[in-house]
Formats: sequence, C-alpha cells, structure tokens
Amino acid sequence: MFNRHNPENFIFRFHADFWIQFIIFLEKHSEEKKEELKAFILAVSVSLVVSAAIVSAGLSKIARPDRTVTVRGLAEKEVDADLALWPLTFTLGANSLPQLQKDILAKTQTVKEYLSSHGLSEEDYTVQSPSITDNTINPYMDRDKILYTYLAQTVVLVRSSKVAEVKKAQDDSLDLMSSGIAVSKDYNSKISFEFTRLNNIKPQMIAEATKNARTAAEQFAHDSGSKVGKIKTATQGFFSIENAAEDLQEKKTIRVVTTVEYLLK
Repeated sequence: MFNRHNPENFIFRFHADFWIQFIIFLEKHSEEKKEELKAFILAVSVSLVVSAAIVSAGLSKIARPDRTVTVRGLAEKEVDADLALWPLTFTLGANSLPQLQKDILAKTQTVKEYLSSHGLSEEDYTVQSPSITDNTINPYMDRDKILYTYLAQTVVLVRSSKVAEVKKAQDDSLDLMSSGIAVSKDYNSKISFEFTRLNNIKPQMIAEATKNARTAAEQFAHDSGSKVGKIKTATQGFFSIENAAEDLQEKKTIRVVTTVEYLLK
C-alpha cells in the first residue's frame, strides 16, 4: 500500500519486484531481445529512481497541521467609581403661576445651599427647566380632587467626580423635608455611579488575562507531554463593569476574558 510519508520505500519495492519479473522474462527470450529489453528497462529504472527522489522532496515540503491549544484567560479588578450622577427631583404645587414661579425659585435656592453644605459647587450640578402641568386641562383628572391647579417637577442634575460628597448628600436628603422639599425616590431619580477611566487600565488587564491564559496552556501542555510555543491567534473579549455588590454601587468590578491559541512543540 502506498505510504505518503515514505514514498521511496514503495517505489523501490516496486522496482525490486519488477526486476525479478524481468529476470524471469529474460530466461524465456532470445539474446537480441534481451539486449533491447535491458536498455529499455535500464532507462525505466533510472526514471523510477529520479521520480522517487522528486516525489519524496515534494511530500517533505507539505506542512503538517499545527498542534495547538486554545485557552481563555480572565483578569478581574475592583475599582472605585469616579463619577456620580444624581437627578435630585422634587415636585411643587400652587394655584397660580406667579406663586408657583416664586416657590420654584425659593426651593431651588434651598437645594443649592444644601448641596453647597455637602461640599458641592455650582460646577457639580445643573438646574434644569421645570416641567409644568396644568391640571385644569387634564381630561382624566377629577376636578373635585384637584389640590393644586399647577404642578411643577424640578430636577437639579448632580454630576460630579466628588463621589463621596454626592453619596453623602443623597443619604442626607431627608433633611430637605424640613424646608418643605420632598426629594423623589422613584426609579428615574436614583443615584448612579460610573467608572470612566477604563482606557487607563485596559493594557494592564489584557496583559494579566493573557498571562493567565498562558498559565492554563502550560498546564495543558504539561499534562500532554508538550511545550507551549508562540501565540497563533488571540482575541480580546468585552470589558464588563458591574457593581461590586448589589448595594455597593460606588465600587465596581471590571472583568475581561481573552481567548488565545498557542502553538504546541
């Protein structure tokens, strides 16, 4: 049977068998025919030897499939949030627009002073335009139950890198009730914390994830009696940023997974 890994062996075995049959043939034919056949067979033999050398050289250049191992490496880091977002929201009511305007200005000033007492300046927040609702034109409102003709929802959007100060101000927001301000606690008014310096730690985390992937590859290679070679392919996964704990939003856990394919020796 032909063996592509040892073509010379096949061709030379064929050559030997051929010569045996040739000798048997010579014993049965005349001297003149023998000489002609000898010359012909010699030429064929030389061709077979040359062919074997060419085939062997060609097959030896065919690359064998690389032996590889694909592993994943995880890098994880806990960081402090560096940006706080708090839509400080409150609602006021009045039966006339001039009175409502006066109340909005007064209560907004109270909120500003409150934030200032917690170490926040005007650069740390923005007072947004109030949203006014006229209850008299609301077809779904029961006029007999209307307490205020006009309602105003005011939002002071706090956006600051002073994370601790914003957290403290939000925790103490019940103190504003003594000034007639009820701070909303609904979903749209929740405080949130973010980490914005991901690019600063990306290289370090990718290097760590790749290092951990190589450690896994070396363990696999050790178990299989191989050695880890160079990287053949590598894919960086997505970075994920999550709260370190459900009620610990000001702490973030960052994760990244890299997928690396190594050559095995």
